[in-house]
Amino acid sequence: MKSILLPLTAQIEDDNLTRVAALLAFQFRSTLNGLFIRLDPRSAVPFMGEGLTADMIQNLCDAADTEGMAQAKLAAKRFSREVEQAGLTVAAPSQKPDGANARWSVVAGQISDIVGRRARTADVALCIKPTLDNADSQDIFQDLVYRSGRPVLMVPRTSAEVPGRHILVAWNGRAEGARAVGAGLPLLWGAEKVTLLQVGDSDPDRPTLENLSDYLHDHGVSSDIVLLQKSEASIGSQILDATRDIGADMIMIGAYSHSRWREMILGGVTRHLVTHSDLPIFMSH
Repeated sequence: MKSILLPLTAQIEDDNLTRVAALLAFQFRSTLNGLFIRLDPRSAVPFMGEGLTADMIQNLCDAADTEGMAQAKLAAKRFSREVEQAGLTVAAPSQKPDGANARWSVVAGQISDIVGRRARTADVALCIKPTLDNADSQDIFQDLVYRSGRPVLMVPRTSAEVPGRHILVAWNGRAEGARAVGAGLPLLWGAEKVTLLQVGDSDPDRPTLENLSDYLHDHGVSSDIVLLQKSEASIGSQILDATRDIGADMIMIGAYSHSRWREMILGGVTRHLVTHSDLPIFMSH
């Protein structure tokens, strides 16, 4: 886990998120790439409506440009403060230092055009827990999960420490879960305790908890197995209850095993966990 991406915008001003990302980079002697996305006002020109002259539109774009650059400058100061306090060396974009370090870059454009694609060359990307009152948090989360092809670590707003002391792996034998576990091996190696959880019976053609435990053992990770019978409560609720009962501080899951539209309409385990969990969630789609 040597390359960590932290996408930020003017709406994502959460020092805890940057602090967790910086501490994670320090722990793994990694590079933390802070990426600030500012809106390109020219992309809004077609929606500005009739009745505006070319000069008026240009003035609006210039004003938005100035505001965006000011927001990026302020975000850079906050980023530098947090990463330096975590012990990271701040490097220029062209530098390639060894050890724990951080880079900062600014790009103008739409979140959906940038974040997921940029995350494809990172080992993991961090994002804040999405909320309905923050469109950027939702857009970043969705773009990372569905378009990056890489794992995502979602951090609640109240989190201020590096998670991963006790990791609960929610397992159903699907490919998404396998990708999450494979990508999360560095976290599992560093954990004091790993618990493998399955709710209900799995498809007999899928790998079992015992298969997963053997795989992790081959990689030097000891684990405990917990098999819960399906109850009247949702699987997501049972996972959260189990997480609290065993004292885990991170959940590792395969994200959105069902189609995106089915999750939106009928709900699902991932959606329940993202909405209701107060713990960091490491996931891969």
